[in-house]
Amino acid sequence: MTEQNGNVTVMGIEFTNTTLEGFMESTVRPCLDGSEKCFIVTANPEIVIATRDHPDFKETVQSADHVLPDGIGIINAAKMMGTPLQERVSGIDTMRAMLAYAEEQGYSAYFLGAKEEANRKAVERAERRFPKLKIAGRHHGYADLDDEAFVESIAATEPDIIFVALGMMKQEHWIRNHMDRFDKGVFMGVGGSFDVLSGEAKRAPDIWIRFQLEWLYRLIKQPKRITRVMKVAQFMMLHTPIISSIMRLFGYSKTRQRKKG
Repeated sequence: MTEQNGNVTVMGIEFTNTTLEGFMESTVRPCLDGSEKCFIVTANPEIVIATRDHPDFKETVQSADHVLPDGIGIINAAKMMGTPLQERVSGIDTMRAMLAYAEEQGYSAYFLGAKEEANRKAVERAERRFPKLKIAGRHHGYADLDDEAFVESIAATEPDIIFVALGMMKQEHWIRNHMDRFDKGVFMGVGGSFDVLSGEAKRAPDIWIRFQLEWLYRLIKQPKRITRVMKVAQFMMLHTPIISSIMRLFGYSKTRQRKKG
């Protein structure tokens, strides 16, 4: 892990070392105000794991203008390596901050992805919370998303912000492959944030987040996540120097772990 130009590299991915407010001030607001384009990835440990296993995805993530640390595992890994990140910058919090600024300044947002009901409810909730927000358009994620006419129909709305909720990898690839069709816009993959915004899924209470137990709250609510949690835990242990050295003494290595998978 190294620190370069204020950024911190964790497991081959360079994270922007910032706070939510700092990122809004230094990046999002100037990009919107200048009608520029910006590709943002909010990466948790699971995304970092996916970049290891899928070189094409790693290339896509590395092509982003900014990668934000959306996961306490990323924050802890950076801290243990001696190059701490300032704070976790979650996708849902960044999304809400963008919507607030868009309402304030008259910018528009496009909501792409998720199921129809979640997409519709997310937009309705956004309109209630930010009544002056301009909605450029919306579309669920169950369509031929790479169809040229479909992409052009979104670009024609001239959105200032494009939220893409197609799930990890798919949403980032879509942004990278199609943002050149747009003249401007802040593009961000938001995963399950439409579900949270719509009320379909509940975020962990603040006290769980404060004590770094959001993962446990989500596991209790969704027991089927256990496989994902274990995979992340194994990977984090293998990339923490002290623990990794101890595990190698017992013959457990990153190479061996991948062969088992």
